[in-house]
Amino acid sequence: MINPSKPRYPLLWVEAIIGAGKTRFCREVGKRLNLRIIEEPVDGNPYLEPFYKDQPANAFAMQIWLLHQRHKMQQLAALEATGVGGYEGAILDRSLSGDRVFAKMHMKKGNIRELDWHNYENCYDGMCRTLLPPTRIIFLDVQPETAYERIQKRIKDEGRTCEEGLPLSYLEELRAGYMELLQEAEHGLMPWSHAVKVKELIWDPINDMPNWDRVAATIRDSYTHVS
Repeated sequence: MINPSKPRYPLLWVEAIIGAGKTRFCREVGKRLNLRIIEEPVDGNPYLEPFYKDQPANAFAMQIWLLHQRHKMQQLAALEATGVGGYEGAILDRSLSGDRVFAKMHMKKGNIRELDWHNYENCYDGMCRTLLPPTRIIFLDVQPETAYERIQKRIKDEGRTCEEGLPLSYLEELRAGYMELLQEAEHGLMPWSHAVKVKELIWDPINDMPNWDRVAATIRDSYTHVS
């Protein structure tokens, strides 16, 4: 149970399409603002490689696995927001709702059956109602072409072979799904989204290194100076 006598620290969700640079953003901003950095559950995901090889066969299992993993992540993030974990809040590398963008996209593509989609939605809705809403949603707005170029670079530099063959059209569909999510959040149409504000950052430059101190200050100002 959350203790109301404890200070409420920021709970930040960082959302973006694949290849936008969310993980680097969370690490750089999180360490400057003394936030607990909670990263995506990539390591140990048994469905990741099978999913990229055969999306229709593995999309539902992949999304259900991620749903449970992200719920655990958000429980940890909510704990940090109460001030009991030694940090001054938490920054989350994609949320439960960000992952729903992927699941919904696969439902529309026919990779997830309608019956399974209803199952997913019931689980998602119940999990959302047990969690703290975000202080801010930070959306890194990257054009699909930019994200595609970054993905090709990390395949080469980091050996992320599971992402080979990911088409540009997949990223375009993801961005469209995220635009829908942000609209739903800002209009209070999600279980957690009443009065939640979205901070959008244009995150397209490939060659320029961000001034991370300035970026962190901008994020801090977005939740400390509330209009």
